[in-house]
Amino acid sequence: MTKGTGFLQLRRGLWAHVRDGRTCLTDAAVLLYICCEADTRTGIWKGAPKALAGELSLSESTARAVLERLEDRGYIRRFPVPGSHHCYPILVHKFLITQGAHAGEQVNALDSSTPNDLRYFPRELNVEEVVGDDGELSVKQDAPQRRMENKEKKTEKYHAAETAPRADPRFRLMHDSFYEAYRAKHGQPPAWSGKDRKALKGFLKDQPHVTSDELRRRYGHFLDSTDHYFRQQGGSLAFFLSNFDKFLSGPILSKGAMEVGNGQTNKFESFSERRRRENAEAFREVHADIDELA
Repeated sequence: MTKGTGFLQLRRGLWAHVRDGRTCLTDAAVLLYICCEADTRTGIWKGAPKALAGELSLSESTARAVLERLEDRGYIRRFPVPGSHHCYPILVHKFLITQGAHAGEQVNALDSSTPNDLRYFPRELNVEEVVGDDGELSVKQDAPQRRMENKEKKTEKYHAAETAPRADPRFRLMHDSFYEAYRAKHGQPPAWSGKDRKALKGFLKDQPHVTSDELRRRYGHFLDSTDHYFRQQGGSLAFFLSNFDKFLSGPILSKGAMEVGNGQTNKFESFSERRRRENAEAFREVHADIDELA
C-alpha cells in the first residue's frame, strides 16, 4: 500500500461539519485515520469494524456504528463481501490521489460502482499557458485575473454561508440518540430514509421548546408500546414525530396488557397465565383466613 512521504492533504471543511453537528469528533477522528491509512493511488483502505476496533482501541460495536454513520453521511463508501468477516475495501469520498495515473484527481466514491471501477471528479485546468494550433504560446486566461476572480467567488460563498441559517445543534444529537435506542431495542440499526431525517429537521424547527430529554423519553415510550398498530410502524422516526403527543403519558399498551401492583407491564397475559395468577391469589386469600383464625 503506497503512502508516499507520509503527508496528507485534508479538507478543512471537515471541522465545519463538526461545528454544525453534521458529524462528531469520534467520527472525524476515525475518518482521519482511514484517510492516513488509505492507498494514495486509489483512496481505498482495507478494513472492517473488528480491525478498526483493534487499531484504535474501540469496542467492535462502536467501530461498526462509526463506519455506518460515515457511510450514511457520505464520507466513505464500503464494499463488504456478504458472508465474510474479513477486511473489505472502504473508499474515501473526495480523497486526493497523489500517486499513480490519476494523481491530482479526487475520488468520487459515491458514484463508484466497485473498487475496480472508480470514478473521479473532473480535473481542474491548472495550466495558464497553452500552445495554439499555430504553434504560438498564448495565455488562456490572465493568471492574476483568474486568481482575483477565484478569490471573489470564495468571498461571496463565505458571506453566503455566514448569512445562511445555522443547522439546529439538536439534530445530530437526537438523530444519533434515536438511532442507538432503536439498535438497543431491536439488535440492529434502523433502515431510516431521507423522509425520517427530514421529519426530524422539520419537527425541531417547529418545536424549539421541546427538550432533548423529552424527545428521548417519548421515543422510548414509542418503542415500548405493545399495541399492534404502533408495533407495525417498526420504530419509524417520521411516524413517531407525527404522533408525538400520543406518547406523553407512556407506552400505548395493547388490549391484552395488564396492570401489576402499582405499576404497568407490557406483557400479554395468556389464558394459562391468568389461571395461575388467579390460583395464586386464591391460595394467598385462604392462608390469610387461616392466619386470622389462628
